Amino acid sequence: METNNNLFKEAYNLKIKHRGPKVYFRGLIEISNVCTKNCLYCGIRKGNPCVDRYVLPDNQVLESARFAIEAGYGSIALQGGERQDSEWVERIARLIREIKELGGTSQPLGITLSLGEQSSEVFRYWKQAGADRYLLRIEASDEQLYSKIHPSGTKNHSYSTRLQALYDLKSAGYLLGTGVMIGLPYQTRVNLDNDLKFFKELEVDMVGMGPYIPYELTPLGKLVAQWKQDKESSEFRGDFWNLSDKQLLNLSLEMVARLRCLMPHINIAATTALQVLDPLGREKAIMAGANVIMPNITVTEAKRNYNLYEGKPGLQDDAQATKDFLLKNLESVGAEVGWNERGDWR
Repeated sequence: METNNNLFKEAYNLKIKHRGPKVYFRGLIEISNVCTKNCLYCGIRKGNPCVDRYVLPDNQVLESARFAIEAGYGSIALQGGERQDSEWVERIARLIREIKELGGTSQPLGITLSLGEQSSEVFRYWKQAGADRYLLRIEASDEQLYSKIHPSGTKNHSYSTRLQALYDLKSAGYLLGTGVMIGLPYQTRVNLDNDLKFFKELEVDMVGMGPYIPYELTPLGKLVAQWKQDKESSEFRGDFWNLSDKQLLNLSLEMVARLRCLMPHINIAATTALQVLDPLGREKAIMAGANVIMPNITVTEAKRNYNLYEGKPGLQDDAQATKDFLLKNLESVGAEVGWNERGDWR
């Protein structure tokens, strides 16, 4: 633990040196939980019949964007399940334009999209509409591990397609974000080491990576539950599948700190999943080198249906309550907020 504390201090000092002391907010709008994918770990996978599907109407999306402007957030993130149909593509482009108009020329919101794989043409179209950043998590940079957490033999879940999408995003001119899950079944320490190398080689601008939190209604969640009942099996399960919450939190913070040491200039998110492991999980990530937080500003009645994992915090809180809670926690660790700042490094 002492080694980790030293690592966290080094990472925090590097953040201060290269990015300054501020934490930047990206107001998260979970625009829809309709998804064409069946990823084995995800609570809103297409094959989960227990999800109440929704698509936020335009007025609710714009209402949340107005809140972000009035609250002093420099950016928002539109996140949703993966869809590629033309109606969806056009709607996103229209919303991007309308959101940009809300802030006017004096206070334009930065817009991050997290809407899954699209064609290179769609990526360029949304960029031309006004999107600034795109977050497309690879989830596991090792192709073999990737294949274990996605349905096998399906074109819709291709590692090569995912990887190509990241290169297409770079070509389209986005500030590029990606990330992985930490503590997956079958995952090893070598996998995590190579994930960091992957970020470096891809020359990403931002990373959002957090702990894998099992969801019992998913195939991967059911597998972990079976493993915990049968602890004596000789089947290879990886290095991390049975960590305690404290151990998984420490591993996640270690990854944040190591990435800050490897890429001191980029944006690193303190992900919401950390808060499942520890009420101050995100704030501890800030002290370990992260500099971005994504407070959820989705309307309350919708956010309870966007459960990627179990134990998602703040489901009953509206955007203002979420902000107040976050500010109280950040104040407890002495973190400064970059109000009305996008916080991009380039």
